[in-house]
Order: sequence, then structure tokens, then C-alpha cells
Amino acid sequence: MSLRARSCVLAGLVSAFLGLVLCAALAAQGYRTDLEGLNEQLATTARRMALLAGDGVLSNPIPKVNGQSVQIVADDGRVLGSTPDLAGQGPITRRRPPEGDFRFDGVVRHDGQELLTVGFTLADAKGGATVYVATPKPGFFHDMPGLLALIAAALVSVAVVLILTWVLVSRALKPVESIRAELSEITATDPHRRVPETGRHDEIAALVTTVNQTLDRLDGALSQQRSFVADASHELRNPITGLRAEVDLALMETDGAAHAALEAVDRAADRLQLLVEDLLAVARLDAGMEPRPEPVDLAALVTDELARRHPAKTVLTRLAAGVVVEGDRLQLARVLVNLLDNALRHADSAVSVRVGADGEQAVLAVTDDGAGLAPEDRERVFQRFTRLAEGRVRDPGGSGLGLPIAREIARRHGGTLLVEDRATFVLRLPLMTRSAMTASRHGLQPRQTA
Repeated sequence: MSLRARSCVLAGLVSAFLGLVLCAALAAQGYRTDLEGLNEQLATTARRMALLAGDGVLSNPIPKVNGQSVQIVADDGRVLGSTPDLAGQGPITRRRPPEGDFRFDGVVRHDGQELLTVGFTLADAKGGATVYVATPKPGFFHDMPGLLALIAAALVSVAVVLILTWVLVSRALKPVESIRAELSEITATDPHRRVPETGRHDEIAALVTTVNQTLDRLDGALSQQRSFVADASHELRNPITGLRAEVDLALMETDGAAHAALEAVDRAADRLQLLVEDLLAVARLDAGMEPRPEPVDLAALVTDELARRHPAKTVLTRLAAGVVVEGDRLQLARVLVNLLDNALRHADSAVSVRVGADGEQAVLAVTDDGAGLAPEDRERVFQRFTRLAEGRVRDPGGSGLGLPIAREIARRHGGTLLVEDRATFVLRLPLMTRSAMTASRHGLQPRQTA
């Protein structure tokens, strides 16, 4: 769950718990208030009945007042009068007011039910008597509409808390989301950009400052690394070229064991030169060198590349015409060269190259009939300097940079390079639209040669 959702859930649970406690407290307080009000009604009725009985004007049976039951009980237990609902019944209670008091308040049990009862003594009656007024004690949930209103109010309060929490947390996280989006854009397109300041003086502003400081340090470290790789590669090219020239001259003048040794040195210099070229390509890509767009026909690109090769293994092609992408021809040619070299290196006897369209994507697939890659190795081969055991055996001089360079070029062209089968490398690029091709023919950059 997101932080926003977790905050809402926590706020909802806390508010629901507090609402439940508040509803219970209000319901209990309301119940006590109802009992007190009912008790006062009974006391008023009992006082009136005591006065009427003392004046001798109270008839028997006694008429009901507000649906309340009335009974006059002598101190010896005789029922002197009652309302019709208690006619013929014994005393509802023998309890009398405490010593020195004339009023009795309590809950008595009579005929299987609890009665809220108030009694007043008749001091002038012969032998003493007490007027009792009673009514059934209401249950806790007797006021169901009021209880439902409390629950509804609690639910509305919880909903309001959830909405407010969602809005407030969203507002608090909005700068963080902006920072995340900007940081993602920076790392994907321009490492020299920085997260803009918020203009506030809070934790978010401190986060922005820390992020920008981190980006500064990271950019500096990457710049130093790229500069070192580029400088070292450039500096190595001249000595390697001179070394190969000297070795070539020496090969023409020697024979025997010395000649064989010089041939080994020449092969090592050749591998070293390939490594330097790969390092230079990596340095250019890391420096953010953008492709120079032009229409590139993938079928023609494959045909041109195969025409320059004389591979010892069979190369089968299935090339659809009119599959055109917009990109840098030299960079795309490098991707094709790397894929072909990799396939020819691992093939047993044949390599197949397919060019076609899949929806709005151009597809270039290179397959070899070799042992292929295990599922766990199909992403590892795109990591820099990664070389599997079979690759080291078939090509001891490889650098482990060819496939990573090819994938980075594909990414910069808005495409992907994946191993989609046991031994099939698939390059997918956006197809060039007809309008874009028409605009390119009317003006735009001349075609380069690989």
C-alpha cells in the first residue's frame, strides 16, 4: 500500500475507534439521562398521589397517570389501593424509604419484569402506608432512532476524516511526487539537470537540497569516469597502431619461432585494439551522444552488411521490404554487427536473420543454431564485461561489451533488445511513419554510409 493509503487506513481505524468510544459514551449518558428524567416523572406522580391519598380524595381503583402503575401498601403488607393493572396483586415491593427519609427510589422485580419505582410514605395514615408509582425499566436500546443517529454521525465523521487525510497527505506528498518525476527524468535524459527548489523552508526543501548535492557528486564521479575511459582509450590508440605497424614489419623479416611469436603478438594487439574501440563506444554513449536521425531501411542495412562479409557459416535471411526506422545508421549498423558477430561465434553451422514489422514496431531478429542461453543468463549477457563460459572458450579475446553497447543503442532509439528465445536476439524499434519519411525526403539529413 502507498503511504497515502496507509495514512488513510490508520486515520480511519483511529477515528472509527474514537467514534465507537464516543458513541458508547453518548449512548450511556443518554440512557442515564432518560432514566433520571423517567425517575423524576415517577417522583412527581408519587408526590401527587401521596397528597391525594393524605387528603382522602383518592379513589380505588386509582386511575393511571401517563401509563404508570400506582399501588398504596400499608406497613403491614396490605394493598390499600392500586391502578387496574395491579388489581388483585400483592405488593410490588416491601421495601420502604430509608430511616429518617420519606422517599424511596429503586428498581424492583415484580411479575417477571424490572420496574423503575418511586415511593412516598403517608405519615398521616393509620398504621403507616407508602404510595408506590412504577413503570417498566427501559432497555439500553430503547431509543433505537437516537442510537442509529449516533452511529450515522460517527460514520460520517470517519468518512470526513478519511477525505481530509487523503487530501492533506496528497498535498504533503505532491512536492515529493514532483521530485520523483523530475529525478526520473534527470537520470533518464540529462544527468546535468537538477531538481528545482520548492521555495519553502521545510523537510521537503531539505530533501531537494540533499538530492541535488547527491546528483552533483554522482555527476562529478561519472564525468571523471567517462573522461578517464575516453582519455585512456584515445591515448592507447596511437601506441597500439604503432605496435601493430612494427609487428607487421617484423613479420615480413622473420621466420620460424620468432615469426610465430610475432603472430601471437599481432593477434593480441588486434584484440587490444577491439577492446579500445569498444571502450570508446561506451564512453561516447555514457557521454550522452544522441543518435542523428535519418530513415534507415533495416532490410537494406542487413543486405549491405552481409555483402561485406564472407562468413564460414551459412547465413539465412528473410527480409521484409519497407521496414524503415528513424535512427542513426552508423549506430544501428553497430548493433547489427554485434548481433551477427555474436551469432556467428556461437552457431554450430547456420545463422538466420529476419526483418519484419509487428504492429507499430520494426523487428530485427538474429538466431543461431548453437546451444543457446539458459533462462538465468538471458539478462546477464547485457551486463558490461560479462562473459559466459562458452563465450570465453569460443572467443578468448572478447571484451564483453558488444551486447551491452547494442542494448544501449537500442534504448537510445526508443527500442528494446532482448533474448526472446533460446538463441534469438530480437531488436524492436518504432516504425517510421509515412509522413515522417515524406518529410525526410524533402529535406533532411543526407544518408550516411556505415
